[in-house]
Amino acid sequence: MTATQLVTAEELYRMGGDVPYELWEGVLKEVSPSSSKSSEIGVLLAIRIGQFVLAQSLGYMTGSDGGYILSSNLQTVVSPDFGFVRKERLPHGFSARGFCPMPPDLAVEVISPTDRKADIAQKQALYRQAGVPLVWWVDPERKTVTVHRLGQEPEVVDVSGTLDGGDVLPGFELVLRTIFRD
Repeated sequence: MTATQLVTAEELYRMGGDVPYELWEGVLKEVSPSSSKSSEIGVLLAIRIGQFVLAQSLGYMTGSDGGYILSSNLQTVVSPDFGFVRKERLPHGFSARGFCPMPPDLAVEVISPTDRKADIAQKQALYRQAGVPLVWWVDPERKTVTVHRLGQEPEVVDVSGTLDGGDVLPGFELVLRTIFRD
């Protein structure tokens, strides 16, 4: 049996932005590029949420390359397809270097055909353990979004439904038909 070499968030950061990894409890987790359809949906979501966040001056956003430290003790860094942190939690914005030092308030993950169910469940468990208030798992094939609100049962919203930002993005609504364009 071989021991797994644990990695720190700082070591991951020093590897550079071209390294296709997240850090799950000290272990490097390879993340592959997503499908074109998944990426398109991620961009459409980022545009819609981004316009709302900017118009309301609510906080700070990242794309799929932005890392968030979910846990310093267990050295966990993830890069959701879209992340958002409220301004009051990060009054001076993002630092020019390093990962965001805290979990996001909203993490949006767009499922790609290569994503494994076990990995999705494990990553959601990491978000839950870190206390992320709102996580959206977007499934382009099923045209659904599974909404995880901290302390509540997951809710599945289909293509005919509307997402809302709840307490994280008060007043934000998105008709899912507008991002599942076929």
